Amino acid sequence: MKIAVFSDTFYPQVNGVVNAIRNYDKMLSGSGHTITVFTSGRKRETSTLDGAEVRRYMAFTFLPYPEFEYSVDVLHPVTDAVRFRPDVVHAHTPFLMGYCAWLTARRLGRPLVGTFHTPIDEYVMYIARRSRLSQRMLKRIARYYQDWFYRRCDLIIVPAPAAARYLRVKDTPIVPVSNGLDLPRYGPAGREEFRAKFGLGGAPVIMHGGRLSFEKRIEGVIDAMPAVLAHVPDAKLMIVGKGPAKKFLEARTKTLGLERSVVFTGYVGDADFPRAFAAADVLAINSPVETQSLIVLEAMATGLPVVGAAAGAIPDAVADGENGLLFRPDDRAALADGIIKILTDGALRARLKQGALNTASEHSLERTTERLLQAYSAA
Repeated sequence: MKIAVFSDTFYPQVNGVVNAIRNYDKMLSGSGHTITVFTSGRKRETSTLDGAEVRRYMAFTFLPYPEFEYSVDVLHPVTDAVRFRPDVVHAHTPFLMGYCAWLTARRLGRPLVGTFHTPIDEYVMYIARRSRLSQRMLKRIARYYQDWFYRRCDLIIVPAPAAARYLRVKDTPIVPVSNGLDLPRYGPAGREEFRAKFGLGGAPVIMHGGRLSFEKRIEGVIDAMPAVLAHVPDAKLMIVGKGPAKKFLEARTKTLGLERSVVFTGYVGDADFPRAFAAADVLAINSPVETQSLIVLEAMATGLPVVGAAAGAIPDAVADGENGLLFRPDDRAALADGIIKILTDGALRARLKQGALNTASEHSLERTTERLLQAYSAA
């Protein structure tokens, strides 16, 4: 099968969308399928990564969100994709590259599959931070465009069942397909080395990982630390990643006098990322906007219990009392209580660890790639 993959975000950016695309590129190309990724870049160029051809088109940095690049080239991606003549067109983002995917599928008469990774209306704060009125207006526009795009797909993939509630789309099949995990990557290897690198020693470590963005409300985890430290004085919060909210989070840490208890690792490369999980004892996540939260599944693949907000798709993965604990978003006291229970109760931690490993096994790349191919055939 020849598959054209379109995404406005791709390597070297590190996020859940990029990880999902790269994992599937490896699995599909390894099974004999031909993949071409159409994405943005600093210049127009072609390369190979993970067994897939990668075609990049001139893009510019989106100043309100510097990690995101937007392409202004519609002609060349569509022309190249039509020449590629794929059997199926798969859009991972609904922006300009997603629009190119729609044009390609329409021109060739091929099925268009769209994966809904992120509710785009949650990101308008980066454009209109100071005006609530402008934010409300932009959210309406974003939702309208999001629904307009996904209504034009022949089949919609959501990484978890709860993600479907963000879409107002009728008469289009919506199929849950997990983004999948390369399970052999995760385990205890590198725990001591990573801890030594960031001065964690033998402390109990709470981890938050991923893009540091405002909509993920990471400050909620920082705000829970004083209560955690009252019961576990040597605990450390390790915040892994980079993003537009980093300075805000560092300032929050300083305001609370937590500089000795909160460690910002900054960017951690793909090869070292599993070691960050290995270095931790529990994952804490306060985000209300997850459509799957691959970070939760990656933690579980390492055997980490998860203390997660009961919002978005997190409860699709976290079964309260089985592989982690749930709390109401922004309930700092409940978040702290969950962390304290896991760090101080060895029997509970061991039971949740086994539950986490069992959950992660259901999301192996072998299983999810087969489901993805079934979705392609259904489209």
